[in-house]
Amino acid sequence: MFTLITIGQTPREDLMKAINIGGVQDVQLVGALDGVSNDEINMLKKTPGEEKLYVVLKNGTANINHDIIEHRVGMLITQYEDSSDAIVLLCMSEFTCTSDQTTIIYPIKELHEKAGDIKNHDTTIIFIPIKEQLKSAELKWGSVKGDKTFVVVHPKSESVLDELNNEIMLHRPNYVILDCYGYEYELVDKIESNHKCTCYNAQHLVVKKLRDLTIVTK
Repeated sequence: MFTLITIGQTPREDLMKAINIGGVQDVQLVGALDGVSNDEINMLKKTPGEEKLYVVLKNGTANINHDIIEHRVGMLITQYEDSSDAIVLLCMSEFTCTSDQTTIIYPIKELHEKAGDIKNHDTTIIFIPIKEQLKSAELKWGSVKGDKTFVVVHPKSESVLDELNNEIMLHRPNYVILDCYGYEYELVDKIESNHKCTCYNAQHLVVKKLRDLTIVTK
């Protein structure tokens, strides 16, 4: 059994879509904010913090302090580590939660590994979901070589593909990094078929990782 953790609330058919397309089976999805009332969410939204995370709720979205989410993620890892072949955190932020019982997969680590292919002469656009993450994104991707441009495009925008395409046509990068787990699986093929660039997306990398683990555990 693979346990997937979203930092918001379930159900999330959009997140499971990539898992289903990729043919990954024996998966359960749980949410760090499952069971949290709207009143509690409103209180959490007011909690200050240097880094805010964009979370999808049953009734909308919110930007919530990273430390609050990390605490709740840690509790879920403790709850599910004994019954999971691996736990995947469906978020592109950096967390310190660990487990002695099972493998913890952080998409940011998978994406950083792929970004190691980027050279000094390359150009990269890094798309982020909200402007509040600009400072943390610059720190997070500071090790990426070459020229980097950070652009805010909300993954739930009705015109997300058009917005991405417009920025890519403007900057003509060698690489595109989609720095939010909410950017859909299909965007990689759409971007790479329309532009001469390589696109890295967390949903793609997580599906590949789970496929590899499925082969190992069989």
